[in-house]
Amino acid sequence: MIEKTFLMYFLVLPISLGVGITLMGLVLLFIDSRRHKKYISVEMDGWETIGGKVLTARLEECQPAESDPKGSQVEPAYQPVIEFVYNVQGMEYSGNNIFPGAYENFNKVNAQAFLDKYPQNSYVPVRFDPKEPTNSALEDQPRRSNRIRLVGLLFTWFGISVCCFSSLMIFIMSANIL
Repeated sequence: MIEKTFLMYFLVLPISLGVGITLMGLVLLFIDSRRHKKYISVEMDGWETIGGKVLTARLEECQPAESDPKGSQVEPAYQPVIEFVYNVQGMEYSGNNIFPGAYENFNKVNAQAFLDKYPQNSYVPVRFDPKEPTNSALEDQPRRSNRIRLVGLLFTWFGISVCCFSSLMIFIMSANIL
């Protein structure tokens, strides 16, 4: 007969640990799914590149309500504003999007890096949609990191594996197979 202390320390506790790790993984997967819902993707496969000129480049500080809905953000968020012009089939268009679609605010160092990359009166490549030339951007969409999703999947897989292994051991021990 299997002692209850043996079951408690070597079988039941690993199952509890596995359930906890699985739940942590599921929480990380939920956070990742919420984060991806806020991200607006713009298809840029058919977009063309043409030369343009930067008219103005400035740094704007975002209001606390814009950068953090709770208003508890300590470090202010910044938005680089780069206005540029470009010509498509003899028509002049202007734009101010660094990336197509919506993107997050930056800290001051990262926002300043964009201003340094696109100084005023410089010539830059501009990506635009040939079907709608008013849609333009200076860069492709930034890649989103999948680290949270990867860690969530690993935690979930490991937690389920621990639960399955511990359950198998309980079955083997209770059936006196060993």
